[in-house]
Parts: sequence; structure tokens; C-alpha cells
Amino acid sequence: MINSLVFPRPSEAFKFASTRFDGSRKSKYSKPRMELTLTQPDDWHLHLRDGDLLQAVAPHSAKHFGRAIIMPNLKPPITTTAAAVAYRESILKALPADSNFTPLMTLYLTDKTSPNEIKLARRSGVVFAVKLYPAGATTNSQDGVTDLFGKCLPVLEEMVEENMPLLVHGEVTDPDVDVFDREKVFIDTVLQPLIQRLPRLKVVMEHITTMDAVRFVESGEEGKLKCLLGRNLVLHLLC
Repeated sequence: MINSLVFPRPSEAFKFASTRFDGSRKSKYSKPRMELTLTQPDDWHLHLRDGDLLQAVAPHSAKHFGRAIIMPNLKPPITTTAAAVAYRESILKALPADSNFTPLMTLYLTDKTSPNEIKLARRSGVVFAVKLYPAGATTNSQDGVTDLFGKCLPVLEEMVEENMPLLVHGEVTDPDVDVFDREKVFIDTVLQPLIQRLPRLKVVMEHITTMDAVRFVESGEEGKLKCLLGRNLVLHLLC
């Protein structure tokens, strides 16, 4: 499951302090209940922001998590590998001296992102995914994507070649679409065509909110949609 995201040390995604059967707790079937204790899980969607907020919240995340996928929607956004490296250094400086927390950096996709930036990101060793924000969809998304299948297509094709995952904020921004339908319309008009066009692109739907998204994952062909979306979705729910 973690391997599909090509993050480092996949075998260490979850560290279990103990695995035991508790015979004192009986289920309705009168069988022992197994308990797992997560001592240092990973956070697959983390906003650390910057400035004073970064200084305030980073130590708290580092106290409980071993690694985290760091969201890039700062002001200005993290659109280049150089910016991601600099942001990572700021995060590390905000941590306690004895912390072993590992920030996994992401790039903010724009209409101006170049395929070469994806190559630089992969070779950096610190950038592990690219985040798609439809322009105007959420906080600091004003620099987000307006032309995914036009200006961004060469970048997406390079992501396939570099095995770089795409993290998706899945909603349309059309004001004529009801807010409760925006995820479904995004799936129908953007995500499904994207997967059909680039079936080897690794995609993660983040923070889904509708049964339409759940059914979309469940209906996917095994080894394609489920591998790229469904399994990561389960992990994301553990955040």
C-alpha cells in the first residue's frame, strides 16, 4: 500500500509498540479482541504553514508522528524544488533538537509548472508528490490549476515517467454547481478522464467527502484505480 506512493522506508510506515490479544474484552461473538498500538504513525496530509504558525505547530506534529506529507499551499506557494528544500529547512529548524521527524515535501502544481521541475523534484530526494489545487477551490489556491489537460499535460506525463504521485483536492469551482455536488462533478469531468488518459499516473484523492467518491474508488479496475486511490484512501483515514 505505501509502496504505491514511493515514499522512503515503506516498511516503517507504521511502528507497532505491541500486538496482543485482550481476553478480558469480549465481542458479541465471544472471541478475544486484538489491539494494535501505534507508537509513531505517519500523517499523510499535514499543514504546517510558515512563520509564527510553523514555529507553534511543528513541534506538536513531530511529537506524535514519524513522517508527514507537507502541504504546499503557502503564500507564496511552494511551486519549485528549491522552494521545497528551503521550506523543509525551515521546518527542521522549528523542531526540537532531539526530533527525528521527517517532512516529506510536495510541490504546488500550476499552469506554469515545467516537466523539468518534476525531474528536479524527483532527484532532490526530499520532494515526494505534486499537489493539484483547482484555482479558487480552497485556501491559497489562487495560483492553482486552470488548464489541467492543456498546459499541465506535459507535466503529468513527466510525473508518470518519474513515478511521482499526484495528490488531488477534488472539487470543481463552477459557481453554478452546488457545493455538495462539486466532488462528484470533479470525478466525472476531471478525475475519470485523467485516469483514462494517463492510466499509469499515481493519484491520491485527499479528504473525500461523498459516497460518490467512495463508489468511484470501489468501482475501479483492480491494479489501477483501487491500487492508486482506494488503498491510499484507507491510509488517509488513519490520519
